[in-house]
Amino acid sequence: MAEVGIIEGEKLLILIGNGATTEVFTHPCLINMARSLSFVTNMTETEVPDCDNPSLPAKIVRKAKSIDFTISGTGKVDKTSVFAYIQWYQSAAPKNAKIRQNETGANGGWEGVGKLLLKDFDLSGDRGDYQEVTLTLVPASTFTWTANP
Repeated sequence: MAEVGIIEGEKLLILIGNGATTEVFTHPCLINMARSLSFVTNMTETEVPDCDNPSLPAKIVRKAKSIDFTISGTGKVDKTSVFAYIQWYQSAAPKNAKIRQNETGANGGWEGVGKLLLKDFDLSGDRGDYQEVTLTLVPASTFTWTANP
């Protein structure tokens, strides 16, 4: 029996650039619990009737209109990172980013490179517990996807 090639959750990295001339990309310490990368295809749907027998049910034909993805992340608040994300939110500016499955290509590794916008950023905390963060990032441009060597 062949085993499934599993990859640890922490190997899905969202690397945000620091904007410097020689840009440095780091995974936000705010995203320290869960992270998610969701791909979606927006489509048109058309019902195509049967010309020989219009009383039969039509078939649905779908066509891709656009593709998109969303990144979600959660974690315990890293207090030294919060203000930088508030500033990113206020600027409404895209940042250079890399999304990486931190493995070699032979082991399922890949990377996407492009610009991300901070769509939403939520801080919450209950009395007697520690604050948590939830954030969503969306592409501001086309990402280039490649397998890691």
